[in-house]
Order: sequence, then structure tokens, then C-alpha cells
Amino acid sequence: MNQYRLIFILFIGLITTTAFAQNKISGKLSDHETREVLPYATVRLLQQDSTFVAGTVTDSLGHYRISDIKNGDYLLYFSTIGYKSKMMQVSVRQDTNLPTVEMESDNVMLGEVVVKSSSFIRQKDKVLIIPDKEQVKHAGTGYDLLYNLMIPGIDVNRRTGTVNTLGGSVTLYINGEKAEFRDVQQLRPKDIEKIEYYDTPTGKYVRDVAAINYITKKYNMGGYVGVDGKQFIGYVGGDYNISTKLNRGNTTYTLFAGYNMKKYNGIQTEKQEEFTFPQSVIQRHSETNGAKIENNQQYIQIKTSHNTEKRTLSVLLGLIYDNIPTERNSDLLEYTGEYKQQQSSTNHKTQNSLKPSFKLYGNFNLSEKQNLDLTAEGYYTKNKYNRTYTENEQHSFTNAEEDLYWLSFRGNYNLKLAHQNHAGVNFEHYHSITSSTYTGDYNKWQHLWMGESMLFLYYQQKFGDKCLLNFSPGVSLLNYKLHENELQRHWSLRLNINFNYFINENHVLMLIGAVGNEQADISYINSMDQTVDFLQIKRGNPNLANTKIYVPGIAYQAQLGKFNLNAAIMSWNYLDNITFDYYPEKDKIINSYRSDANYHSLTAKLAVSYRASDNLRIKINGEYANMRLTGAYKRKTTSFSGSMDINYFWKDFSLNVYGKTTSKSLNQLTLATLKNPAIYGLSLGWNHNNWIIEAGTENPFTKHNRYYSYADCNVYRFNQIQSSRIYQQTGYVKVAYTFDFGRKTSREQNDVNRNINSAILKVN
Repeated sequence: MNQYRLIFILFIGLITTTAFAQNKISGKLSDHETREVLPYATVRLLQQDSTFVAGTVTDSLGHYRISDIKNGDYLLYFSTIGYKSKMMQVSVRQDTNLPTVEMESDNVMLGEVVVKSSSFIRQKDKVLIIPDKEQVKHAGTGYDLLYNLMIPGIDVNRRTGTVNTLGGSVTLYINGEKAEFRDVQQLRPKDIEKIEYYDTPTGKYVRDVAAINYITKKYNMGGYVGVDGKQFIGYVGGDYNISTKLNRGNTTYTLFAGYNMKKYNGIQTEKQEEFTFPQSVIQRHSETNGAKIENNQQYIQIKTSHNTEKRTLSVLLGLIYDNIPTERNSDLLEYTGEYKQQQSSTNHKTQNSLKPSFKLYGNFNLSEKQNLDLTAEGYYTKNKYNRTYTENEQHSFTNAEEDLYWLSFRGNYNLKLAHQNHAGVNFEHYHSITSSTYTGDYNKWQHLWMGESMLFLYYQQKFGDKCLLNFSPGVSLLNYKLHENELQRHWSLRLNINFNYFINENHVLMLIGAVGNEQADISYINSMDQTVDFLQIKRGNPNLANTKIYVPGIAYQAQLGKFNLNAAIMSWNYLDNITFDYYPEKDKIINSYRSDANYHSLTAKLAVSYRASDNLRIKINGEYANMRLTGAYKRKTTSFSGSMDINYFWKDFSLNVYGKTTSKSLNQLTLATLKNPAIYGLSLGWNHNNWIIEAGTENPFTKHNRYYSYADCNVYRFNQIQSSRIYQQTGYVKVAYTFDFGRKTSREQNDVNRNINSAILKVN
């Protein structure tokens, strides 16, 4: 009897194991006539009733693989540009390696093929984007390519290297490794296989508002030497770089170096201020009659990386020197109210920083279902700051020298579960120590250490073919201590959650929620005073609260033939938001910081991109924003704005035209309402083989672009207008050339982070 029971249990176990077995399908695509491989073709796995199950794209060698497939009978659908689509039946009972599938050329339609939704492939956790030939050909950098893709809901400023979505800044990665401005700026579009856009980030991207990951081609031999230069027109400025890369087997060696500089007549400001003291009121009108700014920066970077199927390891060393030898403003001042007089002032600042840095990165495929991603990086910065303010016979001096040490560690473990679900752990720690010595009007030594640790758990659950839930709870611990002050400790709960409902293959609805926190900038957390002028003193505050952030939102994405659409509504709520604080003290107005105000922003955005033809692409954005401050300060601002980008490609030439309407914003730190002018511009590019030449202009017919701002902070009010030569009628010429030797290779990312951090209290 026991034997029959054992056999029965084993039989039931065998049936259960078979029913829930997870398999993978792999294979290869090639041309029927030439037998050449077909890279970047779309592969879709469908149920017998054509319901979508999973999808992928062939790699540069024509190979594809789809994992985590249940036993069953399916349809496999293949499609790519210039070829007839093909469908075949496949029965899956175990891991299946299919014979090479040969696709027939569609000679009739080949010259008129238009990539519709196939270039934007919606997957369960991301949008997979395959750049087409024209988008790649007419791009010189990673930013150019991202701009040419015209992803709805993504704003790309390829001139400044900023990428934003409705929720904030988009974090950029290259092959899963976090990238900085120079990484993407020197990435060659022809070396990019595909782009992953995580609009609802999870896994290693869980802390990002949104993430874009460039996937590059991989080669084992050859190298390149490249030079590029960009010269501005209208003011003195330029950016010049040289790079070289060598591939030897699985190891890659890179060297980057560059120099950039600016020199122009500063910012012209006209400002009306009012200072309210207990017994008097003073008004001041100031107008710039001379300004000058000079800045130069040099950097060098060396990197070694080793890549195998099991792991990726890289070591990077960098050095940056940033110098501002001159930043000078001369103003004419007119005082009224308590006393009346006219006089002049001069504000002169110099700054320089030296920053050596390192970065260690490792990605380990522990098994087919387990991955571990580790990053350790750090830097040391020597900062020097000098400011001299003169008003008639009165003088003010501030000198500061700072030693800043910064170290971070990030780890992410990801586990693939059954039924295409995922789970994992994300841990991050940031630590900084800064020591500053101030001399001049106020002599003081400041020492601050700050550390934040974050732990996230995340889980991704698929509900049938229509729904996907990403759930990531976490916790943050922030500690900081300023010399002679009490230790500050803040615990915060964190949460990222989004729910995607796939209406069908071309439409998806997303519900988004997030709970987070934001620590004060290290330059705010001090007990230092610094003279602004002889009516104002800037003062730090070491006792600021930890800002809590709550974000609900809803988004809708659609692919409608030649149209791609994104619509979203987001609400950002900052509780205990850090703002400027103004109060009188004796005969001065103190400008410090406080954290008892709340900031709320409700934003709605509609973005549409239209592929009129292979040669003409258009993107239009419209945005509404309602911003308000409550609590200690009460403010409200509403803004409507729009923008348009047009790309036209013809043979080796490209034309780009763009424009943006006026807009308003409420600065949640300074309490000022800002009015930005309309901007517009165009560029003409020529791309041929390894040469890139581009010329462009911004605001070519505008001589007086002005930025307005005003604020009412009870004891201090101001209204100002700013303009500068760099805001209007500017242009540039860019030339780049790359020489490939051996086999053509991909351009390695340049990981130099050229931002300089500092805890020095500075007057703007």
C-alpha cells in the first residue's frame, strides 16, 4: 500500500513539475538570400489566440532568447524593417534552440518602409527603443541620439546635457553603469544597439525618478582616437576634448582629457529692494554698470574594464581642476527712505577646486536568475573661495579653504522568480566629511560630517497579461553633526509603488506613488556668517528638519501609428521644505534658512511625437503647473507653457528647429517667482563617415532677453530683471573626428563627474 502511495505522490509531483516548468527559447535570424544575420529584429511570443506573452530584440549577431516560458504551444512572430513578417508555431516542453529562421526581403516596400510602433516596444518594466538609421546617422553624441528619438514626456537639452521628465531629472546609465555628463556626451550613436527607458523604475533603478540605459555594442579588438571641439559665437567660450580607446580581448583601456573655458561680460542686473527694520524702512535701487566672468576647467580620466558573460569589472581614476579667476560686478546704488544717498559698489569673487576621484564597479551574474551589482566611488576636493565687497569706503572680506571627502557604496541584488516576477534588495550609503576655515570679517573653523544609509526591498508581480505591480518599501537613516552642535538623526520611511495596466500592446495606464525624504544641502548646515552687503548678512542653520516628500501621479502612454503620446498628472508635496528665512537683527537683515514651510506642485503634461516620414519628425509638448507654498510662507503661481521640436534629415544633412514659450515658476528655496522668456533656435549638421560638423544658434533675432524675479518675504522684498550676452543671439560651431583602427569599436563611457561639491557658505 505504501509503495502505491509513493508512486502516486511521485506521479502527481511529476505532473506538477511539468505543468509549471519554466523554459527558454533561443535562435537566430538571417537573410534568406545573403545568409547575413539580421540584428535588432523584433521577436514576439504569442498565445495560440495571438495574446502577447513576451518579446525581445535580436542582438548585433542576430541571436535572440526569451526566458521563463511555461510549457505549452505558442506562435513566434518575427518582424524587421525591409523584410516580410514571419510567423511559426512552436511547442515548448523544455529549453528549445530553434533552427535559423530565414526572412525574405520585401523589395517592393523596402524604400518606403516606415517604422511605427516597432521602434518603441513596450515591455512589462520598460520601453525598449531601437534607434533607426536616420536617428543614428544624424547624431554626434548620446544626447543628440536621445533628442532625435523624440520620446514623449522626455525633454532633452543636448546643449546643456540635461534630461528631464515630469517628475524631475532622468538618471542616465551606460550598460547598467551610472553615467555622468561626459559619459553621454562622448558616446558615439553608431555604437549604441538599443536604449532602455524605465518610466516606472524598479530593481537597481528603484531610487530614480526615471532611468535611461544605453546598451552599446561589444567588440574584442581594435580601437579609436577621437578629437572634438565646440566654439561659441557671441562670447568667448569653447569645449575641446581628446579620447582614445583600445580593446584587447575582454579588456578595454580608455583615456580621456579635455579643456573648456568661458569669458563674457557677466550678468546685468537691475534690482529694487526694500528692507524693513522695527523703526525704519530703507529702499535701494541697484543697476549693474560693469560685469565680467572667466572660468576654465581641465580634466583627465583613465579607465580599465574587463567584461565576460559572468561578470563586468571596471576601475576608473579621474582628476579635475576648476578655476574661476574672475567674477566681478560693479553696481550703481541709490538709497531712499530712512536715508538718501547714491554710491557705487564692487563685488569680486574667485574660486578654484582640485578634485581627484576613483570609481570601482562590478556586475556579477551569479546564476541565470541572480544578479549582483556593486559600486564604490569617492573623491577628495580642495576648495578655495575668496570674496571682496566694497561700497564707497567700506570693505568686506571673506576667505575660505575647505577639505571635502566623499565616499559612497551601492549594492543591488536581483532575483528572477517564477512567472516572470522579480524580487531584490537595494542598499546605498553616502558619507561626507568637510573641514572649512574662514578668515576675514568672521574667523571660524567648521567641521561637518554627514552620512545617509538607505535600504530598499522590491518586488515585481505580474497579474496575467494585463497588470504589473512594482512595490518597493524602504527606510532611510540620515545622521549629521556640526562641530560644537548636537548630533542630528532622522529616520524616514521610503516607498516607491506603481501599477501598470496594459490595455493592449499599444496602450498602457500607469498609477504612480512615492514617499521619500530630502536632506539639506551641506552648504546650508553651518553656524557661519558672511557679509552680503552692509544691510544683509547670510547665515547658515545647523538645525534644519529632514524634508518629507509625497508624490502621487497617473500617466497614460499610447502608440497610434505614426504618433507616440504621453499624458501625465503629478503632484509633488514637500513637507518641512527648506526655504530662505529673513529677519532683522540690530541694523542688519539676516538671510538664513528655515524648514517649517510646505511646497506643493501640481503639474499636467501632454506630449506627442509624430513621425511624418523617414525624413521629418516632430514633437510637441504642453504643460500646466500650479505651485504654492503654505505654512510659514504663503505663495502661489500658475503657469502654462509649450514647446516644439522639428527634425528634418536629408542625405548627410540634418536641420533642427526648436522653440519654447514663456513660463513661470515658484522657487521652493528662495521663495521667488521667476518669469522665463521664450527661447528658440536652430542648428544645421553634416555627418559623413567619421566626420561631424554642426553649426547652431539660439535666439538669433533677440537682443534683450530678460529674466524677471520677485519675492515678498515680509522684512525683505525685491524685484529684479537680469540679462546677459549668453542669453541672446548666441551661436556655436562644433567639429568632431574619430579615427578607428583595427576593428571598429564602441566608444567607452567617460565617467568624469565634473560637478564640484562644496560646503562653503557662499553669497550668490
